[in-house]
Amino acid sequence: MWILVGLLGFVIGMKWSIFSENDREGKPEISSTKVTITRDALASRTSKSIADADWQSTIQMDITMVEKTLQLLKEEYVYDVNATKAINGALKGMKSLLAGKKLKTDLIKLTQADDRSDSAMIHLKKTYSTILAHYGGKLNESHLAYSALKGVMDSLGDPYSVVLEPKEYKLLNEQMNGGNYGGIGVYIELSRKKGNVLTVIEPIEGSPAQKAGIKAGDVVLKINGESTKGMDLEVAAQKIRGEVGSSMTMTIKRGDNQPKTFKMLRDLIHVSSVTHAMKPGDIAYIRVRFFGSDTDVEFARSLEKAQALGAKALIIDLRNNGGGYISAAIDICSKLLQSGTLVVSVVNHRTGRNEIHKASGSDQTKLPIAVLVNDMSASAAEITAGALKDTGTGILIGEKTFGKGSVQTIHELRDGGALKYTIARYLTPKGNDINKKGIEPDIVVEMDPSKVESSQDTQLQKAQSYLKKKLQETPGS
Repeated sequence: MWILVGLLGFVIGMKWSIFSENDREGKPEISSTKVTITRDALASRTSKSIADADWQSTIQMDITMVEKTLQLLKEEYVYDVNATKAINGALKGMKSLLAGKKLKTDLIKLTQADDRSDSAMIHLKKTYSTILAHYGGKLNESHLAYSALKGVMDSLGDPYSVVLEPKEYKLLNEQMNGGNYGGIGVYIELSRKKGNVLTVIEPIEGSPAQKAGIKAGDVVLKINGESTKGMDLEVAAQKIRGEVGSSMTMTIKRGDNQPKTFKMLRDLIHVSSVTHAMKPGDIAYIRVRFFGSDTDVEFARSLEKAQALGAKALIIDLRNNGGGYISAAIDICSKLLQSGTLVVSVVNHRTGRNEIHKASGSDQTKLPIAVLVNDMSASAAEITAGALKDTGTGILIGEKTFGKGSVQTIHELRDGGALKYTIARYLTPKGNDINKKGIEPDIVVEMDPSKVESSQDTQLQKAQSYLKKKLQETPGS
C-alpha cells in the first residue's frame, strides 16, 4: 500500500455513517449503509463527504466510538477480535497521548487479561472521564477519543487497519479522486523488505521531489525534523503535504551514504492514474499508477487511442502500483477478459462471506498482452495481474509482486474521519491466496525500481522483445 504525497491499499467498499445524538447517549447500534463502490457512486458520495466536513468537524468525538468500533470489528473483521486486548489498546493509546503532552499517566491502569469485556469497557469509560476531569483544559476531547481509537486498531496487529482523522481521510480521498493539492510529488511506502521503514517508491517527473534529487529507494528518516520511526503511512503523507509555496525538509538515507537533508518548496500536484505511449513495432504501452475513481475511464481512453493508432500488442505496466479500488481493477479486467470470466473471489471464512466478481461488457481486447510487475505491485494491481495470468490472457514479466491479498473497507465517522479495516482475503481465478506470497512472473527480470521508464528499463525492453516475437509468430499480424 503506497500513497502519493503531493493511496491506498485495496478497498472493496465504504460504509458511511453520521451518528445521531441518540448514539451519544450510549445506543450501541451503528447506523450505516454499505456501498459497493462504482466510479460514479464513489465520486458522488466522496464529494458529499468532503462538502459536509466543515459542519461535521464541529461534532466532537467521544469514547462511545470505541464501543461502536469494537461492535463493527466483531461483525466484519477478517479475524476474531479480543475485546479486552482491544480495550487495553485504547488505554495504551490514551496513555501515549498524555505522555506526548508531558502529562502524568498514572491515571491509566490496564485491565487484566481475564477481565470480561463489559467490565473492561466500564473501566475504559471511567478512565476516559477521569482524564477529562483532570486535564480537560489541556486536552481536546476528540484528540483523546482518536488516541483511544488508534490504540484499538493498533491492537489488531494489522498494518492495513487504521483510523484516519478528518485531515488524513480527506488526503486519501483527494489522492483516489485525482484532486489537485500542495505537495512535493513523491510516492512513498512502508517497505517490508527494509523493516517497514518509510521509503520513496518513485518521484513524479518534474516534481519538486525529483528536482531536489530525491530518488526511488531512498529511506525517509525525518520529515521536517521529526523522526518517521513507527509513523503511519497516512500520517507521513499528511506531514509532507501542505500549502503550495510553503517549504519542507526531508532527511534521506541512500544506501551506505550518510543521511542528507533536502529542502523543497511544495507545488501544485496533479497526477493521472493512467498514462500511455506507443512503442516501436506498433506496441501500445499503458501504465496504471494506481486504481482510483477515474482509472476505468482513463484506461479506456488510453486503450481506444492505442487501437486507433493501429496497436498490434499491448504492454500494461503495473510496477510500483500499490492498488486502490476493487471496482477499478474489475473494470479494467472487463476490457481485457471475455465477459463472464472470473476476476477475483472475496472470502471471509469467519463471517461466511464468499463473493465472486466477474468481467462484464463486450469489448474484450484481442491484442497479445504483456504485464509488467515488481515487488511494489500490490493489492488491486495484483488482482489485475493475477486475473490476466490465471486466465492465460497476458504474460507477467518482472519480479514477484508484493503479496497483499487482504481486502479493506472504509467506515466514515461522524466528524469526517474514518476507520479502514480488513474484512476479507481475495483469491485469484485459480483460487490462489497470494497474501504474503505474491505472484511469480512468467518471465523473471530483476531491475532497480528507479530505472522504471528510463533507458535502462530492462523489464520494459523484455516485454517489447517478447511481444515482437509473439507478433512474428502470429499469422496475419
